[in-house]
Amino acid sequence: MKRLMLMGEAAAQATLPPLRNSRFMIGRDARGHWVVCDVRGLVGGVFFDRSSAVHFAAAESDYVPGAVCCAPDDAVLTMDPLFNPVPQSQWPEGVRAL
Repeated sequence: MKRLMLMGEAAAQATLPPLRNSRFMIGRDARGHWVVCDVRGLVGGVFFDRSSAVHFAAAESDYVPGAVCCAPDDAVLTMDPLFNPVPQSQWPEGVRAL
């Protein structure tokens, strides 16, 4: 089973790269939930069913053709980087909390 981390900087480390023009990838997490991951690390979510995930991704991408792709069936998406933020001491110079 392949594991994809597609939030924030982890998008560049994905085992399987998303399609060239895609912004969102839809798939399942390790628990079988439907997950939408923004390859830019800006937005994402966990959904009850596939149609809700597709609806969210399509709406967030303004229904641009090709902006949403599906992960392979054997891939497991994770949003772990979203929930493990970079400590403030490691932020780039000039970046501050709001």
